[in-house]
Amino acid sequence: MVGKHAVSSRTLLVCALVSVLGVTGAGCGSSKSKATTAASGSPIKVGYLASLTGFCAAFSQDYVKGAQQAVKTINAEGGVMGHPLQLLVRDDKAEPNVGVSQARDLVLSEHVGFLAGTCTSAVGKSVARLVANPSHVLYTVGVADPTVFTGGGYVFATIPTAEVEGANAAAYVRAHPQWKTVAVISEDYSYGFEVTAAFRKGMKGSSQKIVSQEYVPSGASSYASYISKLVAEKPDVTYSTVIAEDTITFVKQAFPLGLFKATQLFGILDYGTIDPMPKPPVGALGYTYYPSASIYHTALSEKLDPLGTEVANSGAAGDGFNQIEMIAQGIEKAHSTEPPAVRAALDGATVQMVQGSEKIHSCNNLTAVPIAMGPVVAATKELPFAHFSPIELVDTNKYFTC
Repeated sequence: MVGKHAVSSRTLLVCALVSVLGVTGAGCGSSKSKATTAASGSPIKVGYLASLTGFCAAFSQDYVKGAQQAVKTINAEGGVMGHPLQLLVRDDKAEPNVGVSQARDLVLSEHVGFLAGTCTSAVGKSVARLVANPSHVLYTVGVADPTVFTGGGYVFATIPTAEVEGANAAAYVRAHPQWKTVAVISEDYSYGFEVTAAFRKGMKGSSQKIVSQEYVPSGASSYASYISKLVAEKPDVTYSTVIAEDTITFVKQAFPLGLFKATQLFGILDYGTIDPMPKPPVGALGYTYYPSASIYHTALSEKLDPLGTEVANSGAAGDGFNQIEMIAQGIEKAHSTEPPAVRAALDGATVQMVQGSEKIHSCNNLTAVPIAMGPVVAATKELPFAHFSPIELVDTNKYFTC
């Protein structure tokens, strides 16, 4: 990656400050901003928010490793426009107020023009609303809340939203009419509510009946009562959007309580969560929208290999990698490191991701990456971790109306 333009730290600081003060600054927020030349070799700073504390901590560690690998790879190839990337990692603790505080500090004290990361929609939404968009700081993030993303805004998605996820799950369930009764179990926070609402909307008009719906607390030590209720109900299929470490707890406790004998489990089962399980739910039907290296065979997926098999296939590492790549490619497309110019360059652009060549939709800044689906199987010689086989890749473009 070669070029000669780099970001003006002074411009970013002034724009961020005037945004916080609620006034207008000359040169701030215009998509026609001219590129600023910086001293040769000066770094382009990227602030990275990671939920290293809380229920998403282990997953977030892999996010950081993926982002760090992207920076390492890009810098080894000459940087972006001749300038190295510098990653500044901050713990948002999976709490919106902490995420906003850390993001503001990165913008005001470290003068970053680019943000990435976080594991939760609540943090992503708050950072987008209170820091990224008003301060004209480009933010790439893999969260599911569709309200975070708007065409023309400064926030770009690297995974499908809850609306896309829920709609696809409903289509899958409806394609199996033998499942007459359906139970739903989700996380008790914004993502769980959003994906459940989208799933229920997609199920409208179906003769299949949703017989129960539960929201489990994030980070709980026991889900036994919820599992026992499902065992007693014996729905034909249970749709689960329990995520991250909570999935490991849920599945571990489900075996002795007989859940997998009482119902067919279907839901989000990322490789990074099913692999560390003492006993993976072989036979469960899973899906993931995170880019595990073994699912895709692209130039960028190969660049995850130095992280090792487990991390390269965790999914979170691939998403962290994509977030940094999107920023780097946007800078190159803009021939500028001014965030307004980079935002304009990414509007409707096609970018290279771990999954392959993907288009960013102008109307909502969403990238229509595929959803990988399949039954869970145990580790094999070729893939020494629990995974899906066979795999179906769902084209999510069919869920976009713009």
